[in-house]
Amino acid sequence: MSLSVYWENIFNRDRKQLTIQETLKKNILFKDLSLGELKLVQNIIHFRQYSQNEFVFKQGDVGVGMYIIINGSVDIIYDRNHITTLKEDDFFGELALVEDHGKRTASALVKEESQLLGFFKPDLLEITHRNPEIGVKILFRIAQVLGLRMHETTALIRTLRRDSQ
Repeated sequence: MSLSVYWENIFNRDRKQLTIQETLKKNILFKDLSLGELKLVQNIIHFRQYSQNEFVFKQGDVGVGMYIIINGSVDIIYDRNHITTLKEDDFFGELALVEDHGKRTASALVKEESQLLGFFKPDLLEITHRNPEIGVKILFRIAQVLGLRMHETTALIRTLRRDSQ
């Protein structure tokens, strides 16, 4: 291996780590964490590269974790119907972090080549075991997000009921 390839690999790795850290910092679930705490999460989070038309997961699969989009886009599909398109910095699947053996309610299909971060229930449990303070911060934010999404869903149901009468 030439010296330039060696240095290029080091710089690419460093750039990737910085991108992961920046993505985590922007995400509401991790926004209360200090730089040191973010680095602990960064060390266990999973970087994934997906191709166009590849499923991240399918409706009915057992959920094991959530995903954050670094770049690219992901379509959320329910019963073959397009629900929404998620883009950079969006996240999805967070309910799987707190459910036991819950099934995915929709499919996540990569629309274009994309890079995602996977944060899985065993990762959350490991963090909570090793550093309960970090775990509590993340769990509190998960609860806030789930509560907000529940309010949004309730409002949508009210609107649909009103419009159908």
